[in-house]
Amino acid sequence: MRTLLFCLLTSVAACATDPGTSTDPQPGLPLPTATGAYVGSYVVPTTTAPTDAATFPVTSVEWTVVDGVATLHYDLPVGLVGGKLPVSFSGPISPGATLLTLTGDLGVATCAATATTVTCHEVFGDLGALPINMAIVEQMAVTEYAGPVADRINVALGFSSDPIGNVTMDLQAPIVDDHGGA
Repeated sequence: MRTLLFCLLTSVAACATDPGTSTDPQPGLPLPTATGAYVGSYVVPTTTAPTDAATFPVTSVEWTVVDGVATLHYDLPVGLVGGKLPVSFSGPISPGATLLTLTGDLGVATCAATATTVTCHEVFGDLGALPINMAIVEQMAVTEYAGPVADRINVALGFSSDPIGNVTMDLQAPIVDDHGGA
């Protein structure tokens, strides 16, 4: 955790918690300045579980830009935290920005874009007692993950003590709200 805080405070791009794995997004293409909601995923950096055990689906990641302020909003995956836990980060965005730091009540997110994704590396402060409900983590592991439930439990427990991760929204998978109409 200290390494990540040092990296965020000093903007040292080479810092990482897992050898050979950068946790901070690098500047890429310009970030979107249009509002949208997208299918996403959440990845927890880990050395104690397989990568697929640390990757969780996120049904909707909202990216809102209003009057030069970008807001990232979504719910942390239930399979990771064991209940509903919404998070929001906001900050000023200028046209053409390729790296953006957003802040919120729960932490800091640093975002960068590629042609098809926006990824935000997040460092959370106090999220409260996690997992909210371990039985829910276990139930979600059975339906979302093909490997041993213990892998997901280890990821959830690791996240509870060091709440960092990357949310990625797939710009090629927008969520279309038809308001129930045909």
